[in-house]
Amino acid sequence: MTQKVLIINFEEIYLKGKNQKIFIKQLIRNLKRKLHAYQDYLQFTQAHGGSYFIEITKEIPEPVLEEIIYKVKNTPGITGFYVADTTGIAMDEIIEKAVEHAQKHTGEFNSFAVIGKRINKSVPYNSMELGREVGSAIHDRLHKKVDLTRPDFKLYVKVRSNYTIIYSKIIKGIGGLPVGTSGKAITMLSGGIDSPVASFMAMNRGLHLTAAHFHSVPKTSPQSIEKVKQLTRKLTDFQGQIKLYLIPVLDIQQAIAKHTDTRLRLILLRRIMLKIGERLAQEEKAKALVTGDSLGQVASQTLENMKATEDATDMLVIRPLVALDKKFIIETAKKIGTYDISILPHDDACSMFTPKSPETKAQLKYVREQCAKLPVEDLITKALENTEFVILSDTDSIKIDD
Repeated sequence: MTQKVLIINFEEIYLKGKNQKIFIKQLIRNLKRKLHAYQDYLQFTQAHGGSYFIEITKEIPEPVLEEIIYKVKNTPGITGFYVADTTGIAMDEIIEKAVEHAQKHTGEFNSFAVIGKRINKSVPYNSMELGREVGSAIHDRLHKKVDLTRPDFKLYVKVRSNYTIIYSKIIKGIGGLPVGTSGKAITMLSGGIDSPVASFMAMNRGLHLTAAHFHSVPKTSPQSIEKVKQLTRKLTDFQGQIKLYLIPVLDIQQAIAKHTDTRLRLILLRRIMLKIGERLAQEEKAKALVTGDSLGQVASQTLENMKATEDATDMLVIRPLVALDKKFIIETAKKIGTYDISILPHDDACSMFTPKSPETKAQLKYVREQCAKLPVEDLITKALENTEFVILSDTDSIKIDD
């Protein structure tokens, strides 16, 4: 056992019973890809109960350690983690390493508590004695006050089979399930606030996403595409790498405007978007479509209109935000780092196409009649022929103008 180890906890995975190994294997595969640039410092080892140990093979510079912590913190499936010092199981060894660990943080606290746990029952001391001996040494050498109710600093000491781990700072992860354990999906990614949050929530439930963005360039600014690239790049913090399709829909919008009921513009456009998403799903071997719909938030997101929209596809349409209020969605966007990008003032295909008096309770029969006026297959074929894609990674750096 090395002197330091990165210990990762995964609560929900631990509940998967006989399938637990499948989830852990995918989580470690995701972590290895995200931490590949730091392989000189890390050695992946094995799972211990509800934790996984990554040995730190040599001293990590503080800026590099911060990068590693950021990547681990934003990996779906991880509920929490910490960097621990390790030592033997003899009491004198434990005391020396515990005092050394506490001394590194001595400027951060006046009072402390030691939480000792003896997992190895063969050692000649129990958990209470472990905590008392370590606590006494820290009190005597660092002159800090013991406070078992509301301490400034908590030191955790766990004696395992043939080694002891000592740590103090537990970093919270985002939880959920490892990306890839729930299959693949196409996420319909706009430049707004909602769809990036929906994408994050889908990834956090184990879906591996491919993104589809519909644009109206040159009617909209090319900066709208750069904005979506920036959003996608931010979402790679959680998935590592995302393929982004860029699909032109200006011809589709013009056909809808020319041949159909103005009130149904958005519904008809969204129907064709879902059909295009379905085609991409076939290409990417995905089994679902993800949208940022939130019930009642805008005219196109009433029950009737959502039903009229999803009628266009036989695929499962997942709406992670459907029952969430806008405040919660905005708070989540800020938490995952997409909010400041989403509010940049660039047009998107849907906002510029919204009619003054949109239909809020579309009748499915009438929607189908209007859709029949359009050469849908020809429009889809042309859009896909002019579609481009880019693969974005968490190692990319993309900048856009404000």
